[in-house]
Parts: sequence; structure tokens; C-alpha cells
Amino acid sequence: VRIVKAWQANDKIVAMTGDGVNDAPSLKQADIGIGMGITGTEVSKGASDMVLADDNFATIVEAVKQGRKVFSNIQKAILYLMSCNVGEVLTVFMMTMLGWDILEPVQLLWINLVTDTLPAIALGVEPVEDGIMDRKPRGKKSNFFSGGVASSIIYQGILEGVLVLGAYQFGLHVGPHINNPQLQHGDALTMAFLTLGLIQLFHAFNSKYIHQSIFRKHTFSNKWFNGAILIAAVIMASVELPFMTKLFDVTELDPIQWLVILCAGVLMILIVELVKLVQRSMGKR
Repeated sequence: VRIVKAWQANDKIVAMTGDGVNDAPSLKQADIGIGMGITGTEVSKGASDMVLADDNFATIVEAVKQGRKVFSNIQKAILYLMSCNVGEVLTVFMMTMLGWDILEPVQLLWINLVTDTLPAIALGVEPVEDGIMDRKPRGKKSNFFSGGVASSIIYQGILEGVLVLGAYQFGLHVGPHINNPQLQHGDALTMAFLTLGLIQLFHAFNSKYIHQSIFRKHTFSNKWFNGAILIAAVIMASVELPFMTKLFDVTELDPIQWLVILCAGVLMILIVELVKLVQRSMGKR
């Protein structure tokens, strides 16, 4: 008990294993008491927070590994969802403040329906990252916004909004309706709508790693994530089908306009990768 208290006095999270009656006080004092499921007495099991069913200490290490994976995946989902929503809010706010035409409510609802479901869920089942057990313990005061997540949400949301506004401006000057201002505005709004939706799918790849680069062999190892992005992209692009354009108040875009949208998505990845590179050079992992 004195050893457990000494570690706790140094702000450490203490796990204590035990199997005998005499271990019960220290199992109770520890932050996580772990009783032995095979050789442990009923008293030690009762005093524990969890029971190690196979009495194998390697299982504890694996549990820590899986726990870190769960925490990391929740962080990724939060980073993705909140940065995307910051981008949406910023886009609508700036378009309103500048007196531009703004996106329709049905368009924003469609974006949220497509991007906030399958991709976010798929991020929650990402496999364990390489080197996750080499990281230092998070500490008692850490939360899901720690480790650079909060700052990433802000700058990535702003970046997303800027790219969407840029696509809108491009839409006013490119395409087949240059001589028809009304149709040109429709094209620009459609480009803003599709850019806002599809750029979030590009950004989902950024969210797979908080500070590490996505240009690695394991980036596409999660088949659920790959499938979710593909399905979401098809659903998002389906608004361009002839029978869907009136429903979502969009126009049919030409290849040049689609190229602008795809370039915005690629820029989202490249700029975030550049920021991550700078962060890693500053020692963030």
C-alpha cells in the first residue's frame, strides 16, 4: 500500500496485480486493481477493478495497447467532425457577411448526412498505429482535445472554409456560363456545395493521424474506412444526376469546374501535411 501511495503521490496512475487475501488492501488503493482469475482468491477478485482471466501479464500489455487505440480513434473522430463543422460554420458566416449567395439548408443537411456518418464511424475502427506503445503516458489531466487536437480543429476548419470560399470565387469566373450571371452564380454555389462536401472526405484521410504523415503504407489498410469514403463520395456526387439537380438546387458542372473542386480537396491534404511536417520538426508526435 505504501508503494502504491508513493507512486500516486508522484502523479502516476498505478495498476496493482494480486492474487492473495493480503493483496486486497493494495488492490483497493491502486487506481486499477487487477485480480488473478485462475489463481486469485475470491477476496482479491472482489477488491479488484478487473480480473485477468488468463493470469497472463502479456494480456495487461495488450489491454493498454488496445486502450490507447480506442482513445486515439476517438480523438481522430472528434478532430474530423469538429474541424468539418468549423469549416461549415465559417463558410456560411463569411458568405453571409460578404453578402454572397449562401448555401441552401437542404445542401448543408445533405453534407452532414453524408460526411458525419460513415467516415466518422470508420475512423473509430482504425487499426493500432505503429509505435503507439512507445508514446509517453497521457497523464491525468489529458483529454480528447489534448496533444494538439484542439489547435488542429481550429486551423483545419479555417483552412477548409477558405478553400470552399476560394472554390466559390473560381466558380464565378470559370465554366460555360460566363456570359450569363444568373447561371454563373448557380454554378458557383454548386461548386461551393460540392467542394464543402467532398473536401471533408479528403480531410478524413488527414484525420487518420494527428501529427504523422498519411503518406505511409498503412494509410489504406482499413477496408471499412476505404469503403466508407467511396460510398460517401458516390452519394455526395449523386446530386449531379439529372433527376437530383432540382431537388438540391444545383447545376450540372463541366470538367473544368470539377477539376477546381478536386484541386481544393488535394490542397486540403497537402497543406495539412505541410503543417504536420512543421509540427514534427518541432518535436510533436
